[in-house]
Amino acid sequence: MVMPLPIPFHNSVELVDKIVNERAGGMNAAYFDGIRQEWSGRVAAYLQHQGSPEHIPQWDAIPAARRTSFLNLYLAPTEGSAQGKMLADLRSHKLTICPGCGELGRPNTLDHYLPKGKYPHFCVTPANLFPMCDACQRAKLEKTGTAHEPRFFLHPYFDVFIAEQVISVEIQPPYASPTFVMTLSDQLTAGQRAVITSHLRELFIEQRFAHYFKSESLRTLKLVQTLRESGLPIAAMLHAFEMRSRMPALNAWEHIYWTAVTKNDAMMDFLENGELPDFL
Repeated sequence: MVMPLPIPFHNSVELVDKIVNERAGGMNAAYFDGIRQEWSGRVAAYLQHQGSPEHIPQWDAIPAARRTSFLNLYLAPTEGSAQGKMLADLRSHKLTICPGCGELGRPNTLDHYLPKGKYPHFCVTPANLFPMCDACQRAKLEKTGTAHEPRFFLHPYFDVFIAEQVISVEIQPPYASPTFVMTLSDQLTAGQRAVITSHLRELFIEQRFAHYFKSESLRTLKLVQTLRESGLPIAAMLHAFEMRSRMPALNAWEHIYWTAVTKNDAMMDFLENGELPDFL
């Protein structure tokens, strides 16, 4: 339900210089030139601490009137500007699932890992931006963490351990109308487990996955009924679905579901030999 991404090829620190240089002679030239060094340093600190809000303070010295100057770099980039080209590149991705939750579908917006409302100086930092679905972004909003849980969310550029399957579901009977329990890999460290737990909770992923699970379970029963009527090998076909679902990510909803089906011997026996419900 989470997916790692390669960090953008745009250099986050060098982009600051490009933005400041493009404003030479403009109405905001003196302001941006005056903060060039500190802005670059804060971006470098972001990279050093991998975006963790626990270690990256807000820039309280930015006057309220200047926050708009930063935000406009993202909201209204000048055509041909350095940040405009970067944003266009990030939006032209070919993802088919949301890297925040793993749901199938092209994520059609960019999320700021550290939200631009609290961290306007990172609003066009490439390492702070990645595609995300609308449902995840509505759930995430301006949240970052608390004193008890300093970091709520996984970072797709830096949390490389999510390349492995770290989230699973255990399907429970009755298999004609199954339920599930979500589990985390026992190979995770305590810190990794903590951030995955908060990530799932804050983005309401388990509740959202439940709707998918119910629909996919019904589709599976209908598929099995068709396979039985056609005399096709049920186990081989379902394993083929599991193999296909491994791409593009092991924590995508499809792969988590089909792995749970094919590894559940009791469910596989039911699908091959059990009495299917009458409502199919």
